[in-house]
Amino acid sequence: MQARRLALRLILFGVGLLVVGLAVVELNARGTGGVAGIAVADYAAEAESEATPAPGFALPSLDGNGTVSLSSYRGSVVVLNFWATWCVPCRKEAPGLQRTWEAYRERGVRFLGVAERDDDAAGRAFVKEFDITYPSASDQSGSLADDYRLFGMPTTFVIDRAGTIRYRFVGYVTEDALRGALDLVIGKGPT
Repeated sequence: MQARRLALRLILFGVGLLVVGLAVVELNARGTGGVAGIAVADYAAEAESEATPAPGFALPSLDGNGTVSLSSYRGSVVVLNFWATWCVPCRKEAPGLQRTWEAYRERGVRFLGVAERDDDAAGRAFVKEFDITYPSASDQSGSLADDYRLFGMPTTFVIDRAGTIRYRFVGYVTEDALRGALDLVIGKGPT
């Protein structure tokens, strides 16, 4: 009788381990292996409409030249992109972000990148690899990610001229999706 109980307990324990193992495999397959509570969102992002004030910030510039602050872009439409070198979908979206920046900067749109919980030297190498010409800041502590309620990387925000977040993209943003959101925000102007 005790042998049966022991066998049953071992079977239940084995099934429990199998369930936990399968859950870990599934989470990794979905790209949720992020850093410190931020998952990797390896899918094409869809625009999520918002109307919340964008939290202000002043962070060290990734290139080591002073600070980057959101307030210095007041009056401009801003694309705020959170990325990291360890984030595969961030690498996927980087060339399209640069092309969109080049296409929209003459229309008064400003881009800001934030290297999230990353090494600055690796961040500079990322910027160089993808020929990113818009400014990037470093948020090694992750405090800005908390302020913006990030739960997936990459995440991109479109902020209107008045400093209000109009769109959030969780996952890699495509050029078409970002351009569509920018056209709507530029057309609306400040609200």
